[in-house]
Amino acid sequence: MDKKVSERKIFEFLDYREYLRYYYQKKKEVLPTFSLRSFSDRIGFKAKDFISRVMQGEKNLSAESVSKIARGLRLGKRESEFFEALVSFNQSDTMEERNRWFEKMQTVLKIVRFTQDQHLLANYQYQIYSHWRHLVVRSLIGMFGFSGDYETLASQVHPKVTPEEAKESVHLLEACGLITKDKSGKYSLTQNAITTGDHASRIALRGFHQHCLKLGADSIDRDPPQERNISGLTLGISQEGYKRIVERMNDFRKEIAQIADEDEGADKVYQMQLLLFPVGGKK
Repeated sequence: MDKKVSERKIFEFLDYREYLRYYYQKKKEVLPTFSLRSFSDRIGFKAKDFISRVMQGEKNLSAESVSKIARGLRLGKRESEFFEALVSFNQSDTMEERNRWFEKMQTVLKIVRFTQDQHLLANYQYQIYSHWRHLVVRSLIGMFGFSGDYETLASQVHPKVTPEEAKESVHLLEACGLITKDKSGKYSLTQNAITTGDHASRIALRGFHQHCLKLGADSIDRDPPQERNISGLTLGISQEGYKRIVERMNDFRKEIAQIADEDEGADKVYQMQLLLFPVGGKK
């Protein structure tokens, strides 16, 4: 990869399509005549629109195509290994496969000794959203504080987790900079509210929502009715109606977040999911 184009390293990405779009945009800034055709030529694709369709998510990459791109972009050995794992990570169909390829990506990162700050936002984010308990532990620390009693912390998580799992969550949250420990050994939040932001990984959030939806389904049998609220509607709407409802859902979510932020007597952590998805209609 050209030196002038390498402001962000490939190790900072959790989406290979985003990396390819970034490479193309930065290359075009340096060389205005650089086009998608030039990009395809550099990589060695006969179909001149193939790389464009890949970047837009219309096509996936085969193992042969991955090798072509790695050679065309002049990626080094470790960069190529990471790119190969990144493509498989993005194109995997199951959480098990994604987690396996994510571990491969982490192995490469350890080998190249990439500094924590450079890949913190992307790679730690996936780990934070890989299991629901991490953010629950964060909220508990924010409400009650924490000084190292992992058995008590674990007992406060619902459904129950082990002290070892609670300790893992604390270490991850600290590594991410979401909590901090003072000289006395007491942990606290670095900031009251967090958001996924512009760098959020759709893949990371996909797994997080899958976990939370299962928690919600299990709550029907696990928790008494007075401690949960589950309801739903089956609606016949147009695309315009869908957009209007989504806007209202977004506004409502912000209003709920504001209520929680102003609640000085918080003593329990809840997970709230807002869902709107198709179950029938014309193809």
